[in-house]
Amino acid sequence: MFFFSNKKYSLFAAGVRKCPDHVPLYQAWACLELRSEDFKKAKILITEALTRDKSTGSGWLVAAKIEEQLGNDGLKGLILRRGIECAPGSAQLYCALAEFEVSRGKFDIARTLLEKGLEIDPLHAPLYHSFAELEARVFNIEGLSTLNKRAAAVFSNNRNAVTSKDTIKILGNKLKKNSKSRRKLPSGVAALASLTSEDIDIEEIITDLTLDPDEIIRDLTISDDTIFMD
Repeated sequence: MFFFSNKKYSLFAAGVRKCPDHVPLYQAWACLELRSEDFKKAKILITEALTRDKSTGSGWLVAAKIEEQLGNDGLKGLILRRGIECAPGSAQLYCALAEFEVSRGKFDIARTLLEKGLEIDPLHAPLYHSFAELEARVFNIEGLSTLNKRAAAVFSNNRNAVTSKDTIKILGNKLKKNSKSRRKLPSGVAALASLTSEDIDIEEIITDLTLDPDEIIRDLTISDDTIFMD
């Protein structure tokens, strides 16, 4: 077991000493370190979490966020893909990977991922938001209309109905107004227009069957500045 000597995190340290296999505790601590931009400690902690449980989607999301903050976009995409392999029931992972693919201009791949995510959890509102932004990004008015009807049917008796349906309607209306000028993107979509740079060939790596989740975890591990205690 390990802990960091900073007194600021004494409660977290006490928690992992008492419950060394409590994965959410490692994840929460990693998120705190991420917010403090201490990426080395965040990596160590999320590595511990993933070593104990690879089937939790939130752990892979944190690991991907760390790499995003470090500017490692290629590794971020790879982590999200491996996360889906290990936690296939996580709609959040499908949503995150779809948004990543949109940022790379891979709209068809993103659409497939969003569809799979909705198959897993048809009530996951962020998937509809991401789907709407994707269709608006490619000026697919028909697709937005279909998505709006789909969301209306699914959320007819759900508290999230207003948020999901109205988001899609707003994007659709703005898209119609701006259809003559593709320079005017709907609100919330402009942020997706900037493509991230690629530092590795993702397609080539994900087809390498020798690369398993354990290798991803080993790659994330940083051994220096780590204090291990029996």
